[in-house]
Amino acid sequence: MNSPPKPKSLSAWLLAVFRSQDCWPWTVVFGTAGAVLAFPRPSSVTLAGWGLLAIFLGTIVGAVVQPSGLGLGPLCVIAVAVACSTQCLTITAALKDLGSKNLWLVVMAFFIARALTKSNLGARIARKLASVAGEGNTLALAYCFTSAELLLAPMIPSVTARSGSIIFPLIISAANERDPDGSRHVSSFLTLVAFQSSAITSAMFVTAMAGNPVVQGFANTLFKDQGLSIEVTPLNWMLGSILPGLICLGLAPLVVYFVHPPLSVDPWLMKQTNTHNEMGKRLDGKAVDRLCSEAGEARLKTDLFRETLLDVVMMYGDVEGRARSRAHEILVKYHSKDSLNTPRPSPVAKSKAAQGGATLSGAAPWTRAETVTLVTVVLMLFAWIAEGKVPGFKMEPTTTAFCGVSALILGRVLTWKDIISEKAAWNTLVWLAILSSLANALKDARVISFFSEQIAQGFERAHLEAWSGFSILTVVYIYSHYFFASCSAHMVSMYTAFLSVAISIGVRPLGAALQLGYASNIMGNLTHYASGAAPVLFGKGYVSLGEWWRVGFIVSVMNVSVFVLLGSVWMRSLGYM
Repeated sequence: MNSPPKPKSLSAWLLAVFRSQDCWPWTVVFGTAGAVLAFPRPSSVTLAGWGLLAIFLGTIVGAVVQPSGLGLGPLCVIAVAVACSTQCLTITAALKDLGSKNLWLVVMAFFIARALTKSNLGARIARKLASVAGEGNTLALAYCFTSAELLLAPMIPSVTARSGSIIFPLIISAANERDPDGSRHVSSFLTLVAFQSSAITSAMFVTAMAGNPVVQGFANTLFKDQGLSIEVTPLNWMLGSILPGLICLGLAPLVVYFVHPPLSVDPWLMKQTNTHNEMGKRLDGKAVDRLCSEAGEARLKTDLFRETLLDVVMMYGDVEGRARSRAHEILVKYHSKDSLNTPRPSPVAKSKAAQGGATLSGAAPWTRAETVTLVTVVLMLFAWIAEGKVPGFKMEPTTTAFCGVSALILGRVLTWKDIISEKAAWNTLVWLAILSSLANALKDARVISFFSEQIAQGFERAHLEAWSGFSILTVVYIYSHYFFASCSAHMVSMYTAFLSVAISIGVRPLGAALQLGYASNIMGNLTHYASGAAPVLFGKGYVSLGEWWRVGFIVSVMNVSVFVLLGSVWMRSLGYM
C-alpha cells in the first residue's frame, strides 16, 4: 500500500501550509490583534481594555476575510470565548446586550417582514408601487422606496421600525417579483438603496432617530454653565439639513445603481455559457470545471462571478444537478457557505401559486391573512407615530413590535414554526448582541474616551483654521463609527468632546452642534452593524459583507462631501455657521 506523499523538507511543508486557503485569513486576523497588543498601552487604559480592543478589531477584520469560511456569528462566539477566558471581560458583561430592547426590536422586525411576505400583503403593495414606477424600471422603484422612507422619517423615531419593519418587507416582495430566476440582483440593489436612504433621512429630522433628541439635549445644556447658549430646535435642525439631505437622497440611488447595478452579470461567463448552449448542450460537472479553470482564481473570488455562475447552473445545468453540485464545490473554496445556500427557486417554480396567479400588472383576491396583517401593521404604525406625541399615550417601539407579532400569531398569520425557522433573526440576535456588548465594554474601559481625548488634543495643538479644522474633525467623527455597534452609543461617547473642540477652534456653536448631529446619523451607512436597521437589512443575506462595506464607504464619501461642503455653505446662508 502506497503511503501519502510527504513534503521534502520542513520549509516545503510550511510553504504548503502558508499557501492553503485558510492560512492567510487567519494570519490577517491574528496579525491585526497582535499589532494592537504590540502597540504601547496608554496608562489611562487597563490591560483588559487594551486586550478587548485587540479582540474587537480582530473580530471585525475576521468578518471581512472570513477565515475557514466562518461568518460573523461564529466569530463573535469565538470572541466571547477568548475575551472571557483571558479575563478581558466577564461572561455577564459579554452577554449583557442580549436583553437590549433595541436588539429585540431588530428581531421582531424579521418576524413582521416574514408576515408581510407570507400573507402576500407585501407583494400586493409592491405591485402597486411597481405600477407607479413602471414595469422593469428598477431605479424608479428604488426612488419610490426612498420617497416612502422620507415621508415616514419625521413620524417614526425608530429607524429599525421604519426601515426594518415597514420598508424592507416591501423590498423583499418587490425583489421577488423582479428576480424571477431566483437571483438576488434586484433584491441586493434595493436593499442597499433602502439602507443608504435610512441613514440620510435619519439625519434630516430630530424625530427621525431615537438618538437625535439626546444630541439635542447635549447641545442645549452642555455649555450653559459657561454662559454659552445653544438652542437646537426641531425647526432649525430640519432647515439646516433639508437641502443637503434632499440632494443626498436624490444621489444615493444613482450612486448605488452605478457601483452595484441591479442586473449585474459577469459578461465573460455569460459569453462562454452562450457559446456552450449554441452547441445544444446543457452544462454538466465537466463543463463547470472547464469554465472555472478558464476563469482563473481572481475572477472566481468576485461576488459577480459567484452570482452569475449560480444563476447559470440553475437555468442551464443538467437535470441531474451535477453542474450545480460542482459549482458549489468550487465556489465554497472562495466564498462563505451562507452566500451559496440562499434559496434560489427555479424560474418555473416561482411562487405564483402563492400569489394567486398575480403578476405585476394583476391583483389576486384579498385573503384573511392579508387583512389581519394590514390591520396589525396599520395599528403598529399608528403606535410608533403617536408615541410621545399623543398626550397620555406611551408605548416603547419594541413593546409595539411585540404586540404586533403577538397579534400576527393569534391571527394565524404566523406560526411558532415560522418564528423558530427565521434563522436570520436568531443569527443576527447572536452577533449583534455580542458586538454591542464588546463595543460597550470598550467604552466602559475608557478605550473610546482615550481616543476621543487624543483626537481633541491633536486638533487643539494643530491650530487649524476654523472651517478646515471642523471639516477634518467631522470626517474623523464619522469614520470612527467603524468601532461602534450603534449610532446612539457613538453619540453618547464622542459627541460632546468633538463639539467642545469645534467651538474651541472658532466654529459657531449652533452650526457645530447641528453639523455633528447630522454626522451622527449619516455615519450609520458604513457597516452591517452601524445602525438599528443595518442588521435587519443585512441579515437576509442578499448582499455579501464585502459588498456592503464597499458600497457603504462609497456612498459615505458622497454624503460627507454634500453635508460637509455644501451643507456648511447652506448653514452659513441661514446664519447658523
